[in-house]
Amino acid sequence: MMFFILYFVFIENLLSMGRIRTIIKEELGKIIKENFDENSDAYYAYWEREDEIKLNIFQDFLYKNNSDFTKHIPWRVISFPRLKKIWEDYMSKGVIRDEKGLEVIKEIMIRNTAKINILTTLAGHTQNDPEEDFQDNIGYFVDDQLGCILKKRNTEIDDISQLEIPFDDPHRGYKEKLPQPEPHECNGTQINPYVEELATNELSIDMKYPQIRKLIYEDLLEKFYEYYTTDKDNKMGGFMSDYGLQPLMTLLHELIQSDRPETDLVIIDKMLNVVHQRSDIANWFVQGGSYALSQLSGYGDTGEDSAIFGNYRMSDYR
Repeated sequence: MMFFILYFVFIENLLSMGRIRTIIKEELGKIIKENFDENSDAYYAYWEREDEIKLNIFQDFLYKNNSDFTKHIPWRVISFPRLKKIWEDYMSKGVIRDEKGLEVIKEIMIRNTAKINILTTLAGHTQNDPEEDFQDNIGYFVDDQLGCILKKRNTEIDDISQLEIPFDDPHRGYKEKLPQPEPHECNGTQINPYVEELATNELSIDMKYPQIRKLIYEDLLEKFYEYYTTDKDNKMGGFMSDYGLQPLMTLLHELIQSDRPETDLVIIDKMLNVVHQRSDIANWFVQGGSYALSQLSGYGDTGEDSAIFGNYRMSDYR
């Protein structure tokens, strides 16, 4: 009996301290924990960046999409001429002249790797369950929209009767129209026309709220998979990968902890070597993809002095 009491006290304390999300992250972040001291600034910095990027993904999909939610995810890649110049300078002279350019490249490598990791998880390609993230974002959006749509609809239904006898002078013989709320806004929420049309169609056949909510939620979820996370240029499916993700994440953790340009360059070089082996993934990082990266080879007499096309092994990154 005492065991169960202590157990429930323990659970209650976890909930009160908001530790559930931390526990989930610790379970889901095994790769990260292998490369970070979990009490280090870099460990928390990674989670902050991932949360920020994930939130931006959902915010862009839900609030900056086109009229029918068929927009593709914004994706920035590294300028190959700039990459080539920085790498050539370093290989020939041992210096990094364009440190600002390298910072831009570093940021793109961090953001794109984190995006691929997030989208791979959201697609269900890992053991992590993405449902909580979808409910926290798409689910919240649908609930907010439906609340305002129903409020607007009720206002319109009652519009005919929104007249009041002027009791201060009832003999005037007419009724005064009551003040009306703004029809298209609800507590600052802008009603999305696409969602409103879906909801209105279902409300017209007296579908219940849970059914409407489920229908709209699943429709947006399908749009998220079918359009938003799809690589429209390469036609290779979504921005997700079962290949190379673990070594990229391992190197990403090193890159986040690095504070020297020379170290940044070496780590990025290794990351590009991973993506160079797959044309679809290389196109997600560098302008020109694998073909462009291959042009960085052959600077030495034997072709083995290239920063990108060196003797790296995949096992080095695990």
